[in-house]
Amino acid sequence: MKKVILLITILFVSVISTACINNLAVQELNNKAKEYMANGETEKAICRLRSSIDLDASIFETHYNLGVALIEAKEYKEAQTALLEAIKLKPDFADSYYSLAVSYEGEADQIINNTSKEQEQEDITQDTQNSEDASEPEKKNLTETDKTKIVELYNHAIENYNKYLVKQPEAQDKEKIEEQINYLNKQIKNYNTTRNTNLDTGNIESVSQTQDKE
Repeated sequence: MKKVILLITILFVSVISTACINNLAVQELNNKAKEYMANGETEKAICRLRSSIDLDASIFETHYNLGVALIEAKEYKEAQTALLEAIKLKPDFADSYYSLAVSYEGEADQIINNTSKEQEQEDITQDTQNSEDASEPEKKNLTETDKTKIVELYNHAIENYNKYLVKQPEAQDKEKIEEQINYLNKQIKNYNTTRNTNLDTGNIESVSQTQDKE
């Protein structure tokens, strides 16, 4: 089963308007960010949402919206910070856990593909400058540290997908989420198997080297 893209079901939450001037400004910034997101201007949306948090950091919707925008920008670690803050402010909102799971998956996939946002932009620039001669960037082999981190991130993703299902037991995408959890569990098993195999091979080589010295 291929990795399922789950971002399409994430909702962009609007802030409830109140008579407070600060909250009205927050509402306006969130709504403007929503417009930018709809037009594919993610960085502008992120800028508006950060400004909104500067005005009032107590509104959970802004942190959630920022997390969604940062996922779209492939800034997964920052997205996790924003979403964890949203969860702290409103722990019963199911979509925060869903989005957090997606961010952990995204970070793991970046490690697997050995790419970051900056590297991806460099590749796009290179392809634009010389589309005929530009070759695929060479991917490094995953280290044991990489594999350990991937397993950790996938486990975090599974944990938060499960929390989402607990908070939203009648979710329309329940079947897809369960399929994704099964997929991630298989990936974790594969990475753990290769890690253990490499460790065993390393131990055999160490023993062999010690015997040769003797």
